[in-house]
Amino acid sequence: MPLYAAIADEIQDRIRLGRYTPGQKIPSIRSMAVEFGCNKLTVQKAFERLKRHGYLENIVGSGSYVRFSEKIGDAHPLYDFKTAYVSEAFFPYIQARDIFTDLFDREKSRALAPTPVAGDPDLLRVLGAHYRVPTKRMLIISGAQQGLDLTAKVFSANISEASLFEDPTYPGAISLFRPKHFVSLDGDGPDLGALDRSLTRRIKLFYTMPTVHNPTGIAYSLEKKESIARRAEKAPFYIVEDDYLSEYQDRPIPRFVDMIPQKTIYIKSLSPTTVPDIRLGFMVVPDGLYDKFLYAKYTSDIVSTGLLQKFVKAFIQSGGYDDYIHDIRDRIGRRKERLLGLLGACKDLVVPEPQQGYSLWVESRRSLDLAHVPWTPGEEFSFSPQYRSWFRIAFMNMDDAAFDKGLDHLRSLFARGSRPPKAG
Repeated sequence: MPLYAAIADEIQDRIRLGRYTPGQKIPSIRSMAVEFGCNKLTVQKAFERLKRHGYLENIVGSGSYVRFSEKIGDAHPLYDFKTAYVSEAFFPYIQARDIFTDLFDREKSRALAPTPVAGDPDLLRVLGAHYRVPTKRMLIISGAQQGLDLTAKVFSANISEASLFEDPTYPGAISLFRPKHFVSLDGDGPDLGALDRSLTRRIKLFYTMPTVHNPTGIAYSLEKKESIARRAEKAPFYIVEDDYLSEYQDRPIPRFVDMIPQKTIYIKSLSPTTVPDIRLGFMVVPDGLYDKFLYAKYTSDIVSTGLLQKFVKAFIQSGGYDDYIHDIRDRIGRRKERLLGLLGACKDLVVPEPQQGYSLWVESRRSLDLAHVPWTPGEEFSFSPQYRSWFRIAFMNMDDAAFDKGLDHLRSLFARGSRPPKAG
């Protein structure tokens, strides 16, 4: 093997083992040449090889950095335990049809009229009442990802260095913010000692999913929330509170947006609680940032679809949304019980409890020799090597028949092999 290839393999191993993490600047060509006892041209060839294979990227005038992953998971066509949404099979489509029909009967072409940039005022009032948040600082958005995108635009300056994330966390936020600082999670929220050490840096944003965390399923305790809120009052950072699935939390407790609204950017998407194609949500931002977010939204897409906003307003007002959530909660409970029974029968799989929502975060103490897996490997949620033996298994994106067959498929996969642990 040529020396440059051996050097490339060594650097690749360091990335895989977490010695070099995404977004981190790696040692210079000069220092690598000294380390490996070769000339700089050889190291240059190794760097070029790693860039071609997607491990490194070059920032002109700065150096070479470990590249953030941009892969998109490939779900199994039948047994999809990767996609963390609710199957459209359960959505009350007849009620939805009636709402749309009534909208066009009453409003005719006005049903298609555009709405203000901030959103349909009637929907804002309905959402504010339903989720108990102030409407004067609220914006309608096309899902949580747009809320994160607007936040990244408003805080664009040096955002990678200025952002603090949980570990593990939501991959879509990682790919957008490319954070360099992470805080580990306990069973009730962040390790406060690690949080304090991170806050000694110039942190502007702390991104968190405190209610039904993705992927771990934990919920922050009230004590942890109060501790974080006190730190936010004194330090110059905002909390980005991504409300993933609070509708499925066992015992709701105060949110950051309730406790410290002046320092909280609250983001709520309706897609995870309804169906993926309802690309609507809302965000509530501090008073001093509202105009900046409104302008960022205007320059991004001007408005969110007016027809869908009218539908969501009517769906909530009719009581259909609450009925649907109640139905899905029951389905989650029944499916989770069956899945936990299957996983519990596998002595090499560990499921920490309690976990809320419609996915499970599982540690595997053995590895399956599979080309493709129907779940999401832990490495997609974290750069830490310790999570390569974990995976998230979501269980609501299939109809009942597919879920039944999917359990049989999982049972057959877990019955195979007993090699040393590796990722998902």
